[in-house]
Order: sequence, then structure tokens, then C-alpha cells
Amino acid sequence: MTSTRRTEFAPLVLDLLDFMEEKIREAIENETSRHAAIAEAAGAVAPLRDRLRENEEVQASFILPLDAQMYDAHAAQWWVDFARIDRPEFEKVAAVLVGPQGALEALRKVASAANAPS
Repeated sequence: MTSTRRTEFAPLVLDLLDFMEEKIREAIENETSRHAAIAEAAGAVAPLRDRLRENEEVQASFILPLDAQMYDAHAAQWWVDFARIDRPEFEKVAAVLVGPQGALEALRKVASAANAPS
């Protein structure tokens, strides 16, 4: 089945990364919504993984920092476990993902570069 794409590659990837970060930050700020917010962030994995297939160079940049979260056979379970870990460990893992030098920020730069003219 061939899909019709209505959104350019880089803007969609950037929007999905932004959404994931927003939900992870929501989970950090509001303990009572942690499980739901992380489940929502995990929901962006499938469309992100699908679109990354269009650009192997960008996809390769995602594999190392987000292998467990996106590509591992147990990626869905990783998100469930992430939502359940104790607060101090949750904050450490979240910082690796959404901190100033976090994985999502680095990947945002890669996706932005994919949109730049050659």
C-alpha cells in the first residue's frame, strides 16, 4: 500500500519530536499525569519511525540515541517501564531525552539539516 504524504519530511519529524518533548516535560512537571503523558509521547514513535524510512541518513542518526525507545524489539515496553520508574530515575532518563544537550535536541538539528537546501 502506497501512502500519500501531505507534510514534508523535516517539518513532520520536527513536529513529532516537539510533541514527544512536550509530553515528557508534562510528565516531569505533573506527576499525576506522568503515565498518560508518557503514553502519548510513545504514541509518536510509530509515525516517526515510519517517516524516518524515507531518509536513511537521518534515520541512522536516530538509531543510536533512541534505539531502545524506537527500534528495539521491546520499545513499547521501554515506554511503559519509563513511566513506572521511581521519580529520581525518571528525571535522570528524561533529562537525557529532553535536557539542553538531550537526544531530542540533537535529533532536531539532524532533521532540520535534512530540510536545508543542498
